[in-house]
Amino acid sequence: MTIEKVDLVIVGAGPAGLAAAAEVARREASVVVLDESPIPGGRLPGQIHPLPVRFGTGQRQWSNGAETAAQLVNRAQKSGARILCGASVWGIFPDWYVGIVPTAPSAESNTLPAGIETRAVLIATGATQNPLILPGWTLPGVMTAGAAQTMINVHRILPGERAVVVGIDPLSMSVAHLMAKVGIRVLGVFLPPDNGLQFGPASLRAAIHGLSRFGAFAPTTALAALTGLSKYLSKLTAALFPYNGVDIEGVRLRLRQTVVAIEGGDRALMVQLADVRSHGQLVTGNRIPLATDVVITSNGLAPLAELAQVAGCPLDWIPDLGGWVPLHNDRLETPLPGLFVAGSITGVEGAPVAEAQGRVAGVAVSGYLQSIAASDLENVLRIFKQSVMKARKDAIAFYPDIEAGRATMARRWQCEAKGAVSA
Repeated sequence: MTIEKVDLVIVGAGPAGLAAAAEVARREASVVVLDESPIPGGRLPGQIHPLPVRFGTGQRQWSNGAETAAQLVNRAQKSGARILCGASVWGIFPDWYVGIVPTAPSAESNTLPAGIETRAVLIATGATQNPLILPGWTLPGVMTAGAAQTMINVHRILPGERAVVVGIDPLSMSVAHLMAKVGIRVLGVFLPPDNGLQFGPASLRAAIHGLSRFGAFAPTTALAALTGLSKYLSKLTAALFPYNGVDIEGVRLRLRQTVVAIEGGDRALMVQLADVRSHGQLVTGNRIPLATDVVITSNGLAPLAELAQVAGCPLDWIPDLGGWVPLHNDRLETPLPGLFVAGSITGVEGAPVAEAQGRVAGVAVSGYLQSIAASDLENVLRIFKQSVMKARKDAIAFYPDIEAGRATMARRWQCEAKGAVSA
């Protein structure tokens, strides 16, 4: 196995990494994009979701993630970037060296280099789903909403026949309706237990309030109507919410019950339900068993920042961005010269924001590599930063105070810069 030399290594072939690759490669720099998945695109190939529209106006249009991924891959490759899938990055070392191993050893993996020496590194690893921890959460048959989405949309495999969904957020609702459309019987979407280990809403009132944040992305007109009402009358909606839940075009939203445990022998076979009051307190009494063969959990997303930490980049805990986030500025530079970040690793947002961020990072990397004229650099950065702001206006609000999180990161960066000058 060989050691290669390039100008830029990008870790992550999602929307941020692919967009950045096209920007850097078209300026005649050598670029390699690495991803541990067998196909490029990140989460895009598994995503089919509605585009934002105001309730009662316009016609619902849908975003096809697989098509978007194919377009981004095509642009990156036409610009001259190489995309190596099935490549797992195990280490990033100063000056810079990226260590690689095959994700799944095979004859094709023998063509991968053992490592790459590079002038710059861009980490665009995206986000990961938080596990939902409750009794029985490790049983076979329990999976995240993203896993179910990938099984259906990418691999064309049904995760089960009778599904229980636990967690209230845009991803759980989208996947619940996806499963219903492909013939899976969705027994209900339930609250998670209020055990202090969940990131999303664990009470009826919190769930109703949270639903109002993504009404424009609701996968059905009925859910859009409910979220629209919740935005202005959340307390009243919670008070009037029926015990048996609300049927949203084939999926029952059961916000007066929570899943307190998952049971089974070799796999998940049943959930135990408990009634809850509006504020989330359990109602004392008997538990209600509900037979199922798959349990889908959704507990929010968090930046996938481990590789940045391995590379030596300081992390900051900013809950409004989703958790631990690499320290970075608005050009997506880190304190380490030659190390950049882009996409949901900088704070959890949607694919359009990640793609726009990738272009900003690509131009910033081009400036670092001196492959763009200094007179053009700031002007292009300004235009692409405006694209990021525009994408954010139409993005799903995975975290309600994302702008506050961005402001916190800007202050942390300024403090870091002042400290460096003082030293």
